[in-house]
Amino acid sequence: MSALTALSLLSAPAGMNAAQAAIDRAPLSQKVMPDYVQALLLNMKGDYWGAIEGLRKVMAVLPDEPAVRFSISQSYRHLAVLDSARVYGEAAVKLAPSNPHYHLYLADLAQDMHDYNRSAELYGQAFDLQPDKPELLYLQGLELMSANQPEPAIRVFEKAVSLDPYNDNALSQILQLQIRLKRFPEAIETCNKMLEIDGSNLKLRLILAELYAKNNQAARAVATLKEVIQTDPGYVPGWSALFDFYISAGRSADFRRELRAFLDSKAASSEKIDDLARLFIVRSGKQEQYEAPTREFLDELIAVRPRESKLFVLKGLFEMIHDRQRAGQLCFSKAVELNSSNAEAWEALISAHISMNEKTQAYALLRKANAALPGEGLRWKLLEGSLLLQAGEPKKAATVLQQAVRMKMTDDDLPLLIRAHISLALAYDGLGMKNRSRQAYTTVLRLDAHNSLAMNNLAYLLAEEGIKLRDALLLATNAVLLEPDNGVYLDTLGWVNYKLGEYDRARILLEKAIETGIEEPEVYLHLGEAYRKLGDEPKAKEMFEKAKAASRKAGKEKSGH
Repeated sequence: MSALTALSLLSAPAGMNAAQAAIDRAPLSQKVMPDYVQALLLNMKGDYWGAIEGLRKVMAVLPDEPAVRFSISQSYRHLAVLDSARVYGEAAVKLAPSNPHYHLYLADLAQDMHDYNRSAELYGQAFDLQPDKPELLYLQGLELMSANQPEPAIRVFEKAVSLDPYNDNALSQILQLQIRLKRFPEAIETCNKMLEIDGSNLKLRLILAELYAKNNQAARAVATLKEVIQTDPGYVPGWSALFDFYISAGRSADFRRELRAFLDSKAASSEKIDDLARLFIVRSGKQEQYEAPTREFLDELIAVRPRESKLFVLKGLFEMIHDRQRAGQLCFSKAVELNSSNAEAWEALISAHISMNEKTQAYALLRKANAALPGEGLRWKLLEGSLLLQAGEPKKAATVLQQAVRMKMTDDDLPLLIRAHISLALAYDGLGMKNRSRQAYTTVLRLDAHNSLAMNNLAYLLAEEGIKLRDALLLATNAVLLEPDNGVYLDTLGWVNYKLGEYDRARILLEKAIETGIEEPEVYLHLGEAYRKLGDEPKAKEMFEKAKAASRKAGKEKSGH
């Protein structure tokens, strides 16, 4: 429940607005009542400045009447003049310290102003006035969490649970905080309490198993995971958690045994199993210990379903992620051989040849794919544009991609359309057509508001041009929030901060970008510039030398040396 919702539930009777409630609570002088009512009517009509003027006249007659101060505060809040709203709200609370409605209103206002400590204090005071409402403690705890005060927050949530032992919302927050503070024994106890309330919650049992693992109770972790699987043999997250535990613990034999049991059980659909394989492929690209298990997983799948084209596509993607392009290409060829109607297999095969700079083979396959699947015209135009971009012909690429984005398509074609606009933006950028490139990225974000690549690339364009830097900051920040470990995105955010003159912030972000393992010359150059602005010339020169070395290395790799 939000604080605003709680305020509406706890403040005024049903069918009455806050102003009417204030009238009921305040026996105002008959002399000023007409002026007060008139001011409230102005407030209801949206004439907030007129309401404030009228209320000030009433306040001159009744300086100690809290309802008047409260009403002025409300008018200022409607005008988004929050500082003034707070001054009058605080005055109302001071004049009527036993009125819980005023405390709740001011707590909500303090939250709007991001003063979470004051908001928490006010919710606590409101609870003292209404001790039969433990939900106020829950709201207080949330504000303390927002104020980054985990210890007091836990105490408040525990107090809420002592009043209502079945308050699963408060228990959930306690569990979250205990995990954050790495108090695993306490978190285990809380988790078990929650399972007493809802013993069928499999997700909660997975959390318990993870807590046992973190608390060095391996046997209990495994036992808990096996209980989950026995309860629902088709619950893939349970199997996945068990596999993760064995892989993290280096127990390869146990992983292989359970993997075969999982596949032999046939409790999960092939779609869910394939989704799990995709997840493993992604993890293998980020965590080295997942590479061998992922290969075993894919090999087992292919052994069970040797004629399924899509499994060879997955195996090829796995090989490509680990820079084994030729092995990936062979897998994609097998996928096409098994099913010539598999458009994704054709695309993966062509893309593999593009990545290996084998343009002749890629063009030949593109013609074959177009003949085999003419209904996938957008896909083939997109690939042709990518080929032309790699061949250093952005003008031809732009022409092809312009045709692609104008093609008739269905809702299923949206992902391809988004990729086509991104490729078109890159082509425009290569032609020096910065404005058109920005427009193409803007189109992508209109189609997919959470496209981190478009956010990042548009932010970098704006930073390079030195325009709309605040917009660039928002875009780059959102991209990093979506992919916090992406070195390229961290570089962009650092460079935007540099352009804004936030040199120390830029340094921190650019150092973090390099820590991800990225070795792009531009990142070293950007960090060097940040060091120079901060007066650290030795480190600046070191970064510039690293930029040259990275550039030379990239040149050798491109030429095949």
